Amino acid sequence: MNWKDALVAHPQGFTVMFEVVPGSSRLLVPSGFNPWRKALKARLTEEPSMGRANRQLVEELARVLGVPERDVGVVSGHKSGRKVLVVRGLKPDEAVLRLSPTMAVLTEKGD
Repeated sequence: MNWKDALVAHPQGFTVMFEVVPGSSRLLVPSGFNPWRKALKARLTEEPSMGRANRQLVEELARVLGVPERDVGVVSGHKSGRKVLVVRGLKPDEAVLRLSPTMAVLTEKGD
């Protein structure tokens, strides 16, 4: 199973599945890959209160991908540790290119 399987083409761009750990000591998006769930992992410093963790995930994913925050949104899992986000205006192949350096480092570390 490959981390690229977490990105699925969508009419507006692509969706990506995340497993989120809120309240972590450091912010890291993505922080790894769960091959069984085909989900990227994310460590967030915000707590899951009043949507703060969701906002932090959207902001950080937008930053990592180099897209405006308005083009990233949570489509399911608003109150769950498992979330699906949509990224508009970016093809999955382009996202793979932008995420590859980060994922390569994580894979080397064994995360």
